[in-house]
Amino acid sequence: MSVIPESGMNFGKYDEKDLFHIETSEIYKKLGDGIPTVEFILKYNGNNIVFLEAKKSCPNVANRYESKEKEQKFEEYYGSITEKFISSLQIYLAAIMNRYQETSEIGDNLRSVSNMKDVKLKFILVVKNAEDITWLAGPLAELRARLLKVRKIWGVEVVVLNEELAGEYNLTCSSVFLVA
Repeated sequence: MSVIPESGMNFGKYDEKDLFHIETSEIYKKLGDGIPTVEFILKYNGNNIVFLEAKKSCPNVANRYESKEKEQKFEEYYGSITEKFISSLQIYLAAIMNRYQETSEIGDNLRSVSNMKDVKLKFILVVKNAEDITWLAGPLAELRARLLKVRKIWGVEVVVLNEELAGEYNLTCSSVFLVA
């Protein structure tokens, strides 16, 4: 069982068979600099494959145009997250299609996916200090718009959660609720 500390939260406890800690993997290291990735990829709750990115905070969509500096930081933040999701999906797919020599660090349940049409791909951003659930709608709309092509091609669902919701979905160690 693995616990992944990230952005002031503890994600897990995950069975190694369901986990690809892409950010610390040898596959990722061998690809070299310049390819950003999410924290980890997880086979979750049956046929879901989750690409999870964690952040302590998130720029407020409503304040985006208040200044050039805020607009630039907003673009950098969302551009970076979008790139992480897309790169991670590509690395994962390349790995399960045997494009890399060594893939043993990818959990067996992630490596053995043979029929992608039965799999639900989910890009999940967890923002530790996000305000309430209604506030999450802004970042969700922004990511959904930026990831439109990938969503259409792969049928990816985009989700934005705060720490409390991540716990309810059993993504963090402190979770107490079971979600079907």
